[in-house]
Amino acid sequence: MISKRFQIDEENSNKRIDIFLATNLDTISRGIVQQLIAEGKVTVNGKQTKRNYLLKLTDIIEITFELQANGEDEAQDIPIDITFENDDFFVINKKSGLTVHPGAGQKDQTLINGILHIRGEQRDIPRYGLVHRLDKDTSGLMVLAKNLKSHTILTELIQAKSIQRKYYALVHGRPISGQKIDLPIGRHLKNRLLFCVKDGGRDAITHFKIKKRFKNFSLLDVQLETGRTHQIRVHLKHIGHPIAGDLSYNNITNWKDAIPRELKVIKNLQRQALHSYSLEFKFLNKEFTFESKLPNDLELTLKGLEE
Repeated sequence: MISKRFQIDEENSNKRIDIFLATNLDTISRGIVQQLIAEGKVTVNGKQTKRNYLLKLTDIIEITFELQANGEDEAQDIPIDITFENDDFFVINKKSGLTVHPGAGQKDQTLINGILHIRGEQRDIPRYGLVHRLDKDTSGLMVLAKNLKSHTILTELIQAKSIQRKYYALVHGRPISGQKIDLPIGRHLKNRLLFCVKDGGRDAITHFKIKKRFKNFSLLDVQLETGRTHQIRVHLKHIGHPIAGDLSYNNITNWKDAIPRELKVIKNLQRQALHSYSLEFKFLNKEFTFESKLPNDLELTLKGLEE
C-alpha cells in the first residue's frame, strides 16, 4: 500500500485534481486516479473529493493506492552497460537505438527486457524500477531503483526537480547565447506520436548554454528543469534550432544554411544527436554525480563538422 501527500502551491492551484495527480504520480495513470477518487481513496483537506475538483492554494491532498503489478515481459539477453550500482539503485549508460520499455509499438528487445535478464528481481518493483526515460535514439545515463523504498525516494526527487539531468545536443544553426525556454508542451494535433509547443499543454522548462560552435551547427549543454516527453527536441525545434539528425522533428535536407559536406556528416549519424551525459542528486544525504562521455558516433560527427 502506497500513501502520498501533496500541498498545493501557486503553480498548481486551479488545476483539476485528477490531472495534477496523474502528472505527479509516475506509477499510475489518470484513469486509475479517477477510479481511486471514486472509491474515496483521495481526500482534499481530509474530505473526499470529485475528479473535476479545481485545486486551491495550500490544499492538502492525500492519496492511498495499491501498486500495479508489472506485466509478464520476457527476460532477454541484451547487453546493458551498468556504470554504477549500490543496494538501492543502479545507473546505466543506454545505447542509441534501444527502446526503454515494451509497448504497443515494440513488445520486446527493449532495455527492460535486458534488465530482467540480469536483474529478475526488478519485476517486484513499480515500473521495473524506472523513474525516468530516454527516447529510443537518445543515448546516455539513466537511474533505476532496486527496491520499493528507493523507487519512492527517486520518484519524489524527480517530481521535486531535485535530480539534475544534463544533455549534449547538436543543433542546426548558431544560437546567439544560452537561454531558458519556458513553453508548455502537448500532443501534436495531426500526429499523435509527436509533441509541440501549445497553449494548455503541460509546463515545460529547458535551460541551455553554448558548448561549442561550428560553421552552421552548435553543440549545446542542456539542462532539464521538467521532464516532458520529447521536451528538448520540441523546445529546440520551436526556437529554430532543431537537433541534428532528428527526422521526427526536422527534415535535415531542408536546412537552408548547411553545406553538402555537413549534410553528409549528419546523414551518416543515423539518429538524433542527443546524449544524456550527467546525473546529479542527493540520495539519503549523500551526493551522487555520474557522467558519461560522448559515444563514438557523436564524437565522429563533431570531428567531421570541424574539418
